[in-house]
Amino acid sequence: MKIGFIISMYDEIDIVQNTVNILKQNKSPIIVIQSDPQQPEKLLEQNQVNFYQKLSDLAGSKEEYLEERDDHNAKEATTPVKAITRNVKAGFTASQNFDAEWWVVILGDISISNLKGIKKIIQKMIEENKLIGITRAVGQVFRDTNNELTRIQKDDTTDFMPQFFIVNSSLIKKGLFSKLHITNLYTSEQCLGDEVDRYCVENKIDFTFLFSIDGHCFFAGTGNRTFNDEAGVGVHPWRRCLRSRFRCCCLVHGSPESKRHLEKYG
Repeated sequence: MKIGFIISMYDEIDIVQNTVNILKQNKSPIIVIQSDPQQPEKLLEQNQVNFYQKLSDLAGSKEEYLEERDDHNAKEATTPVKAITRNVKAGFTASQNFDAEWWVVILGDISISNLKGIKKIIQKMIEENKLIGITRAVGQVFRDTNNELTRIQKDDTTDFMPQFFIVNSSLIKKGLFSKLHITNLYTSEQCLGDEVDRYCVENKIDFTFLFSIDGHCFFAGTGNRTFNDEAGVGVHPWRRCLRSRFRCCCLVHGSPESKRHLEKYG
């Protein structure tokens, strides 16, 4: 299987450089879309990856971004959604020029230590004819379009996390993520889910049959628990320790396999 990677980053130069080095050992196509940190030392060298694009800093500056993300102002923060939707769309647009069967999307604060777990997940998806793998922040509550905390994340929620997801390239060629835009200024997870929902509607696919529990888990932690040894993927400290179950498409929600997974992983 040929796996390509799309990385949306800001100023996480050390983390991204380490991940790029791992991916280059596997001869994976690498696309990096970087929001300009306006610090030359924080820019990734273009010759390190197969495609590099630097886009504007939507916050204006790092100082303005940190002020926006401050606890007192976090309710009004919109830059993350604007940057993620723009960068992910740009990454998938660039992917059309590369030969890859699968695309793995990660953000700049995600570390990849090896591809063993990712390959296992994709192999499982192939065996069960699944084309998208996502993570959900089950149990958390996200902001709705009115900036209120009402979007409860459940097993059947269409929202999914931008930190780590996998897409078969056949869907990209058919237009998935080509119309990605902001549908919620405060929650990028909804924007991603709405785009997949849009694709499902246009192609007459029932979303409720698309994202359900599969036999894999993705853990994101902090400190010594940064990495999931099996998956080889970890999130660096950012806000809190997250636990998200890995999902793949086309498995009927509530099936016996889903229930066994819940019993096993809680």
